Amino acid sequence: MDEMNFQVPLELIIPNEKHIALMLVGCGGTGSWMAPAVVRVGKILIERFNREVSIYFIDPDLVEEKNIYRQNFCAAEIGMNKAEALAMRYGLAWGIEIHTMARKYSQATPSIKNQNLMIVIGCVDRASARKEISGSVNSSDLHVWLDCGNSESYGQVLLGVKSTTIDLFPMPGKCSGLPMPHVQHPELTKDEKLNNVLEQPASPFSCADMALRDSQGLAINQRMAAEAADYLVRMLITRDLKKFATYIDLESGTTRSKYITEKAVKEYGK
Repeated sequence: MDEMNFQVPLELIIPNEKHIALMLVGCGGTGSWMAPAVVRVGKILIERFNREVSIYFIDPDLVEEKNIYRQNFCAAEIGMNKAEALAMRYGLAWGIEIHTMARKYSQATPSIKNQNLMIVIGCVDRASARKEISGSVNSSDLHVWLDCGNSESYGQVLLGVKSTTIDLFPMPGKCSGLPMPHVQHPELTKDEKLNNVLEQPASPFSCADMALRDSQGLAINQRMAAEAADYLVRMLITRDLKKFATYIDLESGTTRSKYITEKAVKEYGK
């Protein structure tokens, strides 16, 4: 919180659009725990704020037996597509339509049109997947990118917002845009060896394999999803978000965030 000693954090402002698309990209480790939060936020926006919300779950993978120990699936869902399994469960629970796409992000986005505000919640675990998302930043499609990544007990949540105003600081105490995750940490879209986290060395095993070998904590994905859910709520519901990056270390029990200040944002040349 060192930045707060020098500058008071600013609140993020995003357009109060009628049509909103919430896209959960990656429905495995963190994404499976993030799914109920995305649906809950969508339901509140529809019922309390009179928004028209489209929810998309995107993931090409199937639920495997090794997934159920750490991911938010059960034995009855083994063999199902991950996005479809979660959409069926939470769509019925909340009485809301969830669109599913059993394919990669780059193959799914062309069919998503006419959304005033498109928010991608990225829960992918490869540089190549993040690169696909970053590729749509310069187009008119992607407006907000909330990215999650983790290893055994470390992780980060990074938020990027495309500004709709000429001035990033249009009024006192407010900020309209934030550097995208791939600008904050370019290595996340360039180095597959990072294996989804900034500070840890690469592992030869997949995330699910690491969980079975007891080298990836069973709680880290839920913790990352909880932090990302707080970002989503503060951005869209309470509209009092004052941070744009959070780094979590479960091993030491510490959490640190980067707060939205003119100095912090301008450091990225935005």
